[in-house]
Parts: sequence; structure tokens; C-alpha cells
Amino acid sequence: MTKTKVILDTNFLIYSIKHNINIDYELQRILNVNYEIIILKCVLDELEKLKHTLKGKDKLSINILLSIINKNINNNYNIVDYSNGKYADEIIINYTLENKNKNKENNKIVICTNDKALKNKLGNLGIPIVVVKQKNYYELLGKL
Repeated sequence: MTKTKVILDTNFLIYSIKHNINIDYELQRILNVNYEIIILKCVLDELEKLKHTLKGKDKLSINILLSIINKNINNNYNIVDYSNGKYADEIIINYTLENKNKNKENNKIVICTNDKALKNKLGNLGIPIVVVKQKNYYELLGKL
């Protein structure tokens, strides 16, 4: 059985943790499919960089997030080293398009982001998007 790939971007992850949203619970609630979480290496690198530059609650959020990711690697979270692009948004789009086109029937991909520019680009490409709504739940935009 093919799993839907759910790609999380940096701001989505940070926003979820800052507002105490259970990432796994909310994804299962709205997607209701067998899925795997993909965290691209560029997103992990951004989190590591932010860990050293932020202070206070923001730094705590990053540390909690990195702990959750590390605890769930090989369970339902996968780190993918993909670097076709210069910036994280560009890398996410390139990875999505490359994987979506490999096997169209069996390769479903969803992107989780709150980034307005990225949402617009993905929406124009017909890629389903998950966003945080009202600081406490996720909503799926588009169709799986």
C-alpha cells in the first residue's frame, strides 16, 4: 500500500509547536489516509540554524520540535536529503514535482505550509496544501 507523502516546511512546524498543535493527530484527522512525514534536509538545516539564533520561547519551540523529529525518525518521519534548488521553498517545490511525476497514480503528495507565496505556487500547480487555522487546527486546501 502506497503512503501519501506529507512534506512539512519550517514555518508550519514552528507554528504548530508554538500553538501546541499535535502534528500527528491533526494530520491523521484531516487526511485520513496512510501517510509518511517527509522533512527535507533543508528544513532540518533551517531549524538547526534557528536553534542557535533564537532565544526564549522560540528557542524552546525549536528544541521541542527537533526532539519530536529525532524521536520519530524511522517510525513515521523521514529525513530526505534533496537539494535541487537554492532556497527551501524552491527545494520543496522541485522535490514535490519530481516525486509527483514519477508515478502519478501511486504518488500522492501534500505540502504543509503557512507561507503565502509557497501556498500560491503550490495551489497553481494543483498540489494539496495543509495550513494551520485559528492557531489550533489544520485544514486541507485542495484534493488528495
